[in-house]
Amino acid sequence: MRSALFFLTFLVTFSLNAEEGFDDGFDDNIDETIVNIVPPAKGSVYGSINLESHYNLNNDKNLSSTKFLLDLTADYKMDNGFKINSNLKAYHDFIFKESSNYATTPNGYENELNFNELNIEGSFNTKLDFKIGRQIVVWGKSDSIRITDILNPLDNRTPGLVDIKNLRLGRLMSKLDYYQDALKFSAAILHENRFSENPKFGSDFKTNTDLSENKPSDSLENTGIALSLTGEFPGYDFGLYYADTYLDKPYLEGGVLQFDNKSKMLGLAYNQVVDSFLLKTEVAYFDTIKYSGLDSTKSRIDGLIGVEYTGISDGSIGYELALRKINDYEPIINTQSNNFTQQKTYQHALRFTQSYLNQTLDLTAVLAAFGKKYDEGGFARVSLDYAIDDTLSISGGIIDYMGGSAITDSIKDNDRIFAKISYSF
Repeated sequence: MRSALFFLTFLVTFSLNAEEGFDDGFDDNIDETIVNIVPPAKGSVYGSINLESHYNLNNDKNLSSTKFLLDLTADYKMDNGFKINSNLKAYHDFIFKESSNYATTPNGYENELNFNELNIEGSFNTKLDFKIGRQIVVWGKSDSIRITDILNPLDNRTPGLVDIKNLRLGRLMSKLDYYQDALKFSAAILHENRFSENPKFGSDFKTNTDLSENKPSDSLENTGIALSLTGEFPGYDFGLYYADTYLDKPYLEGGVLQFDNKSKMLGLAYNQVVDSFLLKTEVAYFDTIKYSGLDSTKSRIDGLIGVEYTGISDGSIGYELALRKINDYEPIINTQSNNFTQQKTYQHALRFTQSYLNQTLDLTAVLAAFGKKYDEGGFARVSLDYAIDDTLSISGGIIDYMGGSAITDSIKDNDRIFAKISYSF
């Protein structure tokens, strides 16, 4: 509620500032034309209004979503140079009132109001910056698979529909950035323990009842820390990461999903350009991870290699492979309460992008698959985005969910066509 009041106050302040008159810049007693210099605006408001619809192909649900979405971003620069940033995401899905295909409305699916970002940033000097509030911090180099990128949760309620960059949920933290030539050292205190939004009971992607959840409070005792050292140099860049925080992975205990899965993570990410190729790698080590039915914790090593070819005119093609390995593995981890997790899990991502018609029409094709031999499910998505003009665009595509494991078999019939009309301002 305080965040909402703060945001409304900011908008009113911005509106009043925009309506203030300026001197016309002329002196009646001087017979010369004086150039009127208009000071830059202190704030801006921009975003998009969208209408999005999904039509299911195989599960007899027909229309499964008809959403009106608002994505609003506002910023305001104060006289001392500090800047206030905010991002509001909201939607209403009409399908749950109009359709009889759904016996129940999943929790949080009909309406949502989310202050995804609300923060203040500034500089103490030319080398030291700060940012306090709900924000998004991206770690790692991968575009499709998360290895070291663990600080922000995701909105996974419709798996595979959009890219990770559009799924991150803001998290309340205080961050300092120190710059030294091409290096940046960042230190963050993680005040908020926010976790991913996963499919809920009654939706296409979850048919069993939601379990009770026990999440750690946002107290001083549960505060996490995150440190990073990154560098950008001609031809290559790297990142070193450390985090001590709750993982975005619950475990089952006493019939309740427990989210107090705290672990220390050490990570490394590296990119290098070789001619028209971008080579990338990431690795992360987690010291303690809790699994359902086990008193002891396990460590895990995640690794990724990838390559992207940008020699295509107005296009690119890339492939990434990730491997996650649980140390001191026990068979109980490969059970339903642990989502049948194997000792080694493989994840593949193949992406192709191409622009046409003077970059007004964008084609994206993505194949994501699990299993060493691509045989444990995933999805394939093809989409087109056409910019009619600077403000109006239309997009659409098809997504095919593939089975192959106990988890992916349960959602493989949710193939759908999707379309969206967007007005940007």
